[in-house]
Amino acid sequence: MAYVALRTDPYAAHQRLLRLCGSPRTVLDVGGSSGYLASELAKRGARVVVIDNDPQAVAEARQAGVDAHVVDITREDPPETPGGYEAALLGDVLEHLADPAAVLRRLRPFVAPGGRLVASVPNGANWALRLSLLAGRWNYTDRGLLDRTHLRNFTRRTFLDTLRAGGFEVVETDVTCPIPVLRGGRLSAAAHAAARALPGLLAYQHLALARPLAEK
Repeated sequence: MAYVALRTDPYAAHQRLLRLCGSPRTVLDVGGSSGYLASELAKRGARVVVIDNDPQAVAEARQAGVDAHVVDITREDPPETPGGYEAALLGDVLEHLADPAAVLRRLRPFVAPGGRLVASVPNGANWALRLSLLAGRWNYTDRGLLDRTHLRNFTRRTFLDTLRAGGFEVVETDVTCPIPVLRGGRLSAAAHAAARALPGLLAYQHLALARPLAEK
């Protein structure tokens, strides 16, 4: 299986996720695949731990020098770090989970007080999907918005509600609106601005930065 390489377009999901991560000293990359984001975070000075349920992806991450572990986060806890991780990253992970809020609740104790959780999900209400429904089509594919491995579809509201149900307070949101022929430049910036203005309709992905809520 081939794994994704880091995308460098400033409006691509990878770069938007890295922006939301900030400059943490310790990062838990959940579903981190072959470690492409972890490697970039490490270059920026972070100590990164990758967990993924795919042994092949973990093997590739280890070959790249990443501290990676095979972990099924729906049933197992991640490796601990003293004081908790300053950031937990879930890039397009929640849509693959039967109970994403439960997984977030599992992760919350491993995020340091005042730390951050950064997550992204595909926009299940994107204009292209709305047109497909109007045309009577809902065809799953090998990748994209209707990836056949997705167990959940999220709108912006249900994404933010899920983060709150998982014990996190949303403090910032972002979107992606990838148009391959516009990589970088003013037109790409304009597309991103339009998606931020109408996220429910135009966003391809919803992104959020959230903080762990204090335990009651």
